[in-house]
This record gives sequence, structure tokens and C-alpha cells, in this order.
Amino acid sequence: MGGNVFGNTASIKREDIKPTLKEFIRQFKSIFPKAETHFSGMKTLGSVGKKDISGDIDLALAGSSFDDVDDWGLDRNHIMKLFEGFKKRARTSSDEQLMKRAVVVTIAEKINNANTEILADMKGSGAGTLFLLFPQYNEAGETVGSNVQIDINIGDVDWLEFAYYSATYKGNVKGLHRTQLLVSLFSHKGYTFSHNYGVKNKETQEIEANTPDQAITLLNKLYGTNLDRDTISDYFKLIDALKSQLTEQDLHAVYDTYLKILDSTRCDIPEDLQQYWIDNQQRLGLKGKFLPDDSNLAKYKVA
Repeated sequence: MGGNVFGNTASIKREDIKPTLKEFIRQFKSIFPKAETHFSGMKTLGSVGKKDISGDIDLALAGSSFDDVDDWGLDRNHIMKLFEGFKKRARTSSDEQLMKRAVVVTIAEKINNANTEILADMKGSGAGTLFLLFPQYNEAGETVGSNVQIDINIGDVDWLEFAYYSATYKGNVKGLHRTQLLVSLFSHKGYTFSHNYGVKNKETQEIEANTPDQAITLLNKLYGTNLDRDTISDYFKLIDALKSQLTEQDLHAVYDTYLKILDSTRCDIPEDLQQYWIDNQQRLGLKGKFLPDDSNLAKYKVA
């Protein structure tokens, strides 16, 4: 979900996910032997293992895993120095978020200083996610000659599973289409939907929802809808519900926000919104720069 931050990764076959993760966990354990109880229960997120091919591997790790940094063999003084540096430059982040970021960056540093095949992205990794690069392995325990990006998303596991959930779709729709639609719904009403910590009021900077039930309740309050978790978990169910329950003004405003987000994302536009994209391309300034070559909209790309 974090997007490709390394540039030298490849998609991974479903049958190679399990052996790759097995070797990844083995090497991860060698770096943080005392933290095994925390990461041995990491869960896969999104569409990992549901399709023949996955672009990357998203994992969930409970934020409480870092309550005691001694479990990870980290230098407390170094963490505090990073925290103080982050705090001087912070605009809206809370002390808790900055401290978590300091811990995650310290973990990334320790990974890169270790003698393993795991590589951490120092610039991208922060409070919410560790972006890691790792070789792909097959069932014979051999490397296949390609790397895969493994993102460890840190936070409440129930929230992470909700935020990253991906149903199995046909056509050109992916899990990110559903999640970015949620992002657009909250954004139109003045909220930020975070994959890692919940829903934040843009004006007050207060987190108003950090569980799936709270987020759904807030969304229904904002729009006067009666959406449930099953509907919100599926792009097609959600878009159909929005068409029937939102005012035309709200619906089109959400579409506008949604298409602008997708315009900067490496994905296609859902087929049911492609005509709206064409009709409003000029008004919204849509470039289509990241559309796949086989997209129906590829001919509308703006150089």
C-alpha cells in the first residue's frame, strides 16, 4: 500500500510468498532475537495471497510491540535524540507519533547495519510503516532472482486489517480502489483517513476514530448514510451504496477528490467511473500519467 519505494522490485507469485516470508522472518529474528514474541504473529494484509500475483507484501505488527524497546535491543539515548530532532521540525504530529517514528527509524538503522539480505528504506520508514526490500524465495528455498518490497505496517491490528482489506475482484479493480474511496469520502468532509492510526479531523488535528466501528459511525454521521462494514469492505458494494444514498452534490464532490487521488497513483480507473473521468478530465486537470498502457483511458494521457 505504500507504493514501490525502491524501484528494483518485482511482483511475487502466490506460491513464492510463503517461502519468502519464512526466510524473511528467519533473518529478521537474527537481528532482533529477543523480539520474536512480537513479530512471530505478524499478519498479512490486503490482497496478499489472494491473487496469483502480488505487487508487494503488506504485514501488520501491533504498535504495542514497541512498548519496551529493550526487546528490540535499541539504544534509548539514540531514540531520544531522534525524537528531539523530529519534535523541532514537527507541525502536527503528537509526541506519541514522533516517539514511534524515532523507534521505527532506529529499527531501520539496525536492520541496515546487520549482515542480512533485508534492506530498509531510511527516508520513507517512519511512525506508520517500515519499508523493506528482500529477495524472493521459492519453495525449494532458492532465490528466484528478483526482490520484493515488504511493508511492515505498525498500529492496531484490527484497524490495519480494516484499512488494508481487499476483497477478491474481477476486472481492473484492486484493493487500493476501495481504500482510496474511503480516503476521498473522509477528505471531502474535512478528515484525514490514515491506514495506520485512524481518522483525524483536519481542523482540530484530533483523532476522532481509531477503530473500524468508530470510523463507520463517523462516516454515516457525516453523510446521513447507513453503511455497514460488509458494504465498506467491498468497492462495488460501497460505490453502489454511495450512488443511492449520497446527494448528487456530495457524490460528485467525492468522485472529484477520488479521481484526483487516483491520478497520482499507479493504477487504472475503475471501469464504472471511466466515463466520468473522460467528461471531467479538463475541469479536474487529470493527466493520466500513471495509467497502465492497456487502460481504456491510455489514449487520453496528457504528456
